[in-house]
Amino acid sequence: MTPRIYFFANFGHWDRQPYGGGEIGNRRTLGMMRQAEYEVHLIEKYNRVFKHTYADTFVIICLMLWNIIKFFCVILFGRRRNSLVHIVGFYGSTIYFERILVGISHLLGYSTIYEMRGGGATDHYENGTKCYRQTFAATIRCADAIFSQGEENRTLINSIAPSKRFFYYPNCVMQDFCPDTYPTKPTERINLLYFGRISRQKNVKVVIDTFNLLAAKYPSIYLDIVGNCTESAYAEEITRYISASEFANRITMHPACNHQKLKEYLSDKHFYLFPTTEPREGHSNALTEAMAWGLIPVATDMGFNRAIIGNDALIVKKLSPESFADVVTQIIENGNILELSKQAYWRIQSNYTENIIYDRLKEEYDTLFKLQATNQ
Repeated sequence: MTPRIYFFANFGHWDRQPYGGGEIGNRRTLGMMRQAEYEVHLIEKYNRVFKHTYADTFVIICLMLWNIIKFFCVILFGRRRNSLVHIVGFYGSTIYFERILVGISHLLGYSTIYEMRGGGATDHYENGTKCYRQTFAATIRCADAIFSQGEENRTLINSIAPSKRFFYYPNCVMQDFCPDTYPTKPTERINLLYFGRISRQKNVKVVIDTFNLLAAKYPSIYLDIVGNCTESAYAEEITRYISASEFANRITMHPACNHQKLKEYLSDKHFYLFPTTEPREGHSNALTEAMAWGLIPVATDMGFNRAIIGNDALIVKKLSPESFADVVTQIIENGNILELSKQAYWRIQSNYTENIIYDRLKEEYDTLFKLQATNQ
């Protein structure tokens, strides 16, 4: 009998580009499940809202209730041996919803995976209410295995349930996106890049101010910004901010694009600036993809950035254009661009490619199926 996985996650609108790392990561997980030839039954989570008005909150509550009913019915009437339930969660304000789903799966006798996406789990737990901590702990204890984007969450999970099965499941770069060999970079100019969501938490203004400081020193330095903004007022603010730059003729804005087009933007870039202060920052897909193309990442110490980059010299000490510009300047002046660019490329090749993560994921699923069979 083919192993079956009931996969509860948010995949976004299938006819559109996925929005954010969560939707991208879930689609990649789905692809690897199918590659492993498991029988996959999707239980799609409601799609996000962006404005969070009272009306939107009411809609979300209704969608959550519908999700719970749908989830219960699907796994109740699909019960059979050799099945797992994989629930993707973001804890925080949704932990109560996720606790119900994990509880239903456990109650119906399924081996249940609770996947922790995004970052900030420890902060949520330590600063949350007593009710939050109890609910989070109950969710962890009720699940049979915890999948985590960051190895850093292991300490938290061990403090709650020391014997709980923990699987480090980082994001990866798809094989058809990774260049087969190190992409040679131009030597006659220096190219900076930011790509990803354009939002206040990503601090795109810091990217522009960093570029302005560097452009005053280096006449051959350029900046490209790739991404879309869901907040029209902020998008206009960024456009005006670029226009006001003394070096606006060396800044180019591009809309969000598919991965094929993104390769073109990445191939000739030297640095990826990532000044995120997103409180839920986890394992950034953009960061990993940039490094896969040999871009030197310069980033804040948010989410799992430090662990992914693997070089503390590329983590800024504080969020400021001066801090970012100082790191880039030091690399340029020391003549380390080629060395650090190759280090970034090989770090991804050695740790975060689709093939590497797929092998680990399949091994973990196979082990969980075997453990389930033993316990039945």
